[in-house]
Amino acid sequence: MKEFKKQVIKAMEKELEERLKMATQTYNVALESRNNDTKSSAGDKYETSRAMMQQEMDNAEISIHQVKVFQNELQRLPLEENVNAVMSGSLVETTNGVYFLGLSLGKIEVNNQIVYAISTASPLGKLLLNKKVGDVIDLNSNQQTILNVS
Repeated sequence: MKEFKKQVIKAMEKELEERLKMATQTYNVALESRNNDTKSSAGDKYETSRAMMQQEMDNAEISIHQVKVFQNELQRLPLEENVNAVMSGSLVETTNGVYFLGLSLGKIEVNNQIVYAISTASPLGKLLLNKKVGDVIDLNSNQQTILNVS
């Protein structure tokens, strides 16, 4: 499980890098479009186009900032290998799936296995915190037993 956890973290880093690349590319395309948009005789159309490009740039900047925050959080997560209870930075295997607690990145595939990166503030994340191997959690009448924590 220790080696698999390292692979999960690498996959998360790669996912964040990809998201950053996409957001940066979106920003640059919108910036170029806005700057290359020549003023036409139809002033309202020109202003609307520039405003739309600016809005797209603003959204891309928000995405870039969010990815950088996630990257920073991932670097700061405690990733100790010898843990007795689930905490932020834990990889948790249950009877229903594998979860990485700490960042809400959603579904990540590692070696043909699905891992769900969830926040500790999510309903499932809250239930998993401080639980140990063998504990049973119940989310929406769906019981899961914790099989492994690393």
